[in-house]
Amino acid sequence: MTTPQTYLTRIDQIEAQLSALEIGQVRTFGASAGGRPLRVVCYGNFEEIERRANLSAALSARDPEAFFGTRDQQVLLISAAIHGAEMESIAALMHFVSLLETGRDLDAVEWPQLYESAQKLRIVIAPIANPDGRARVDSDDPLHWSEEQMEKYRHGLDAAGQANGWMPGCFTPHPRPAGRDSFLGSYFNDAGVNPSHGIFLDRQIAPEAHALADLAEAETADCFLDLHSCSAGPFFISENRYIPPEMAARQAHFDGAWRAAMRQRHLPAPTWTTRSGRQAMGLEEYIYHRTGALPLLFEGGSGERYSGPDIHRQIVETYMTLFTMICQIGAEEGFKK
Repeated sequence: MTTPQTYLTRIDQIEAQLSALEIGQVRTFGASAGGRPLRVVCYGNFEEIERRANLSAALSARDPEAFFGTRDQQVLLISAAIHGAEMESIAALMHFVSLLETGRDLDAVEWPQLYESAQKLRIVIAPIANPDGRARVDSDDPLHWSEEQMEKYRHGLDAAGQANGWMPGCFTPHPRPAGRDSFLGSYFNDAGVNPSHGIFLDRQIAPEAHALADLAEAETADCFLDLHSCSAGPFFISENRYIPPEMAARQAHFDGAWRAAMRQRHLPAPTWTTRSGRQAMGLEEYIYHRTGALPLLFEGGSGERYSGPDIHRQIVETYMTLFTMICQIGAEEGFKK
């Protein structure tokens, strides 16, 4: 299966696309542990807030405006590839950026509902949240990987060249000591940190997680959409343990709307809800507690649940359907309602 020319996942491809934008405002919001720039592209006006308290103090005072201020637009922050080999989300975001620039995705397909809803929001996109992990992978399309390559590129190989595996193999030790692995998987930055679990580590070795949290606070994000992918996807992971019930209910609302839209487009969608089993706070929950942003974690599919000759396009349409539902609900109801 040939990779379409519009399926962009390499760092140099993304840099070229961002440098050619005419509407989106591109800037650097930090640097990875390996010194690579963290890029973000923004659409919609930035509304300055004169903040009088942090979120915890403002909510304790029953004065949420002391943190949130008053704004005209809801703010959606999207990050992709915080695990560098989960690059389907990179390709999808480049289609979304094309739509925001031209009214068409990179395959010249119009998404009028998405385009209209997006104009009512401020949208902030970090297309490669872990460039160290992405740069470590020398193959650009997971649809071409064998199962062994998938394990190598995503979770890494131990000193003997054996697959670390997902759990617990690639989670402990953390950070990964230098030289422990014969191939450091793309979950990790160059300091051996998995940014999804890096927020409670020192900023020097986990700059990606801290930079995303700083960005969410600076933008006063109303929603933080964290894009991942796996073989079992696509699906949401919802009902996080460390967020309030009303936030879990909003997660379920977005999940249900996306699944219904997927069925209408004859794309694969689960008939069940995937609940988070995490026993500790991760990046999404931390960003909620720091900024009040609704945390949404989406696991796109790496191809196994799709069929036919146009799987790349089906993957893109899965994410574009996701963006449509999220932007429509955010524009019409507000992310947190």
